[in-house]
Amino acid sequence: SLEDAEKFATLFNSLNIDQVQLLPFHQFGENKYRLLNRKYEMDGVNALHPEDLIDYQKVFLNHHINCYF
Repeated sequence: SLEDAEKFATLFNSLNIDQVQLLPFHQFGENKYRLLNRKYEMDGVNALHPEDLIDYQKVFLNHHINCYF
């Protein structure tokens, strides 16, 4: 959530972290779970695209943290 991003940004500032890379969620591992006959806990969760991360990027930039994806 954006609220979590705010908390992470505050934490990163306190640790002098000035750069983060956001990685969008994807479903690439789903088939591996199926091949191993294991339940894929993220089934039904939609994959994200870089444009879905723009609001999160803005949070980090507002905290003077360089943010890219």
